[in-house]
Amino acid sequence: MSIQVFDFSGKMIGEKKVPDVFSMDVNSHLIWEVVTAEHANKRQGTHKTKEKGDVSGGGKKPWKQKGTGRARQGSIRAPQWKGGGTIFGPQPRSYRQHLSPRKKRAGMTHIIASKIAANQLVLLDKWEMEKPATAGAYAGFSNIIQSAPFFEAYAKGRKLRGKTNEKRRNVTIIVADDKKENKLSVKNIPWIQLLHVDRLATMPVFYNHGIIITNDAFEKLMGKLG
Repeated sequence: MSIQVFDFSGKMIGEKKVPDVFSMDVNSHLIWEVVTAEHANKRQGTHKTKEKGDVSGGGKKPWKQKGTGRARQGSIRAPQWKGGGTIFGPQPRSYRQHLSPRKKRAGMTHIIASKIAANQLVLLDKWEMEKPATAGAYAGFSNIIQSAPFFEAYAKGRKLRGKTNEKRRNVTIIVADDKKENKLSVKNIPWIQLLHVDRLATMPVFYNHGIIITNDAFEKLMGKLG
C-alpha cells in the first residue's frame, strides 16, 4: 500500500510506501477511547442548579406544625414548592479522563493508520507561500483535493462551488513549520484546519474528510509516533 504525493498545483508526482509504524490492524476501540477522552477534557463542568439551601428566602416556617389541617411544611424553598430548590440537579464537577502519554501516542498512530487505510491521507511535497494570498492557497488546496483519492467521497451529496467557501467539507493540513505567510493564507478558508505536527490534537485529525500533510511533517510524525 502506498500514499500519493502531490505538488501544490495538484499534480501527483509520486507515491510513498506506507511506513511500518502505520501498517497495522486499526484498533477502533483505542481510537474511541482517545477521542472520547479529548471530548470529555474539553468540558468545563461549570453547570449548577440551586438546591434548597441556595435559593433565597424561605427562612420562616410557612404555617405552624399542627392544627391547620394542611401538610407540615418547613420552608417555601423546599423542592415541592414553586420557586424551590432542585433536588439531584447537576453540580460543578470535573469530567477529565486521564490517558497515559503512551496511549495518546498509540491512539494518534491508529487514527493516522485508519486515514491511510481509507485513502483519506495524501502527502504534499512542498508548501511555501511567498506572501499571504488566500486565493493562491484556496486554488492550490482545491486542486490537490480534486486530485486526491478521497475526492469522490468528499464531494458526494453536495455541489462544490468554484470560487466560494460554501458547500465544503473540512480538510486538515499538517505542517512542520510556523511560517506566517502560510498561516495567514488559509486563515480565512473555513474548511481548512491547519495544524503543526508538534501540536496535534485528536479531534481535528480524526474529524475531517481528508488529511494533507507535508513531506517534512510526515517524516517528523513518524519519528514522534515510532
